[in-house]
Amino acid sequence: MSLFIDNAIAGWIRKAEKSGELNNNQYKGKAIDLDDYFRTPAEHRLGMKILKDANCLPPAVELMKQLSTKKEALEKINDPESRNTLQKEITALELKKNLLLEENR
Repeated sequence: MSLFIDNAIAGWIRKAEKSGELNNNQYKGKAIDLDDYFRTPAEHRLGMKILKDANCLPPAVELMKQLSTKKEALEKINDPESRNTLQKEITALELKKNLLLEENR
């Protein structure tokens, strides 16, 4: 980084320390866990970080949540026609999820 940027960042940190802004930091004194960061392929890190900061789930994870909900509902249904319809929906969602995951490999 350039000297200007380094000095600007150092100034912001000093200002935050003086104002007490960093005293209530929930991560103060804790080690930073970077395992998830390094498990994510380099070309996907920025996109995943943006999604995480925006509280958005990646499409495959959203599909996994939907699958879980539908599988729980399937266990409670007794009507054969409804079970068949829901099973088809689950199969379609699993296929979509597998395709998404395969694209990201």
